[in-house]
Amino acid sequence: MKHVQIWTLLGVILACSIVTTGEVQAQSRHNSRAVNISSLDDDPVKKFSVPVLFRVSAATLRPDFGDPRDGGARSHEGQDMLAPKGTPIVSPTEAVVTAVGDGESSGKYVYTAIPGGESMRYMHLDSIASIKRGDKLKAGDLIGTVGDTGNAPDGVYHLHFELHDDDNKAIDPIPRFGTDFTLKQKISFLAGILKEVKDDDYAEFLVTNFSKEITEGARLGYDLPSKIETELKKTGAGAAIDIQAALLKIIMTIPSVLTTDLKTGDSGTPVSLLQLYIMYTGSGQARDKLALSGATGYYGPVTAAAVSEYQTAQKIPATGVYDAATRKVLQ
Repeated sequence: MKHVQIWTLLGVILACSIVTTGEVQAQSRHNSRAVNISSLDDDPVKKFSVPVLFRVSAATLRPDFGDPRDGGARSHEGQDMLAPKGTPIVSPTEAVVTAVGDGESSGKYVYTAIPGGESMRYMHLDSIASIKRGDKLKAGDLIGTVGDTGNAPDGVYHLHFELHDDDNKAIDPIPRFGTDFTLKQKISFLAGILKEVKDDDYAEFLVTNFSKEITEGARLGYDLPSKIETELKKTGAGAAIDIQAALLKIIMTIPSVLTTDLKTGDSGTPVSLLQLYIMYTGSGQARDKLALSGATGYYGPVTAAAVSEYQTAQKIPATGVYDAATRKVLQ
């Protein structure tokens, strides 16, 4: 029994001591001098979005924090997120960059400080944005792109993401993932991403790999970068975009004909028109659910939730009823 305990202890010591030169250098650079993080809020961000912008959502992640690694010699201190090589990774919160580099094990990495004394780590990146220590980031700013650098298996493209508390202890990020970035937010981030990625073919890559999301953004009239629009037109989506733009102009006239209250249980053409308006001008999880349901003409819980979300965005009472206050804002 004593021999087993001794070997177990030796195994733990060995596992703790096997830190590659790249990781030592990364930690050294991370702690070598203080980075000014006074601009960050003192309170932790309770919920934040998944940092991989496309193909990954909080609902589809397979939790792997704490899973055994190296035959049980260590535990996985992060959450892996699989996505195509080159998929953009963005900061899910405001942050300050504390380390940028390339380690033998971690591969290309970025560390950031976030509100509440916590920190985030992004590893195995294919490329890193043009950021450096001390740079301030806002939610949606590019961190880098998904890759397989470092000790990641070749071709298993993924982000290794870590969340650390104010004592620098790795904690499970899964419970902190809240609602994902909305499609409108994702589309709005693309202009900044294209400025950061120094690749003339990156717009083509985005349209090719994430055509569903980008085409849907175009259909909803979201503001697309010119490079994205050019690539969409090459795919034959240009005519559809022009039609959607014309349709949006018509939809913007809908509030002028909706002159009475609408509420749960109502049905008919006025409800269909209201649903179309919210689908094309709103944003958020409730709006996205309404878009999936379509303009049914029935004012049910899905429509009420979308109206409530819209009212909250407009800073008026979130009654879930299309009432006088909502009509005043729309008209």
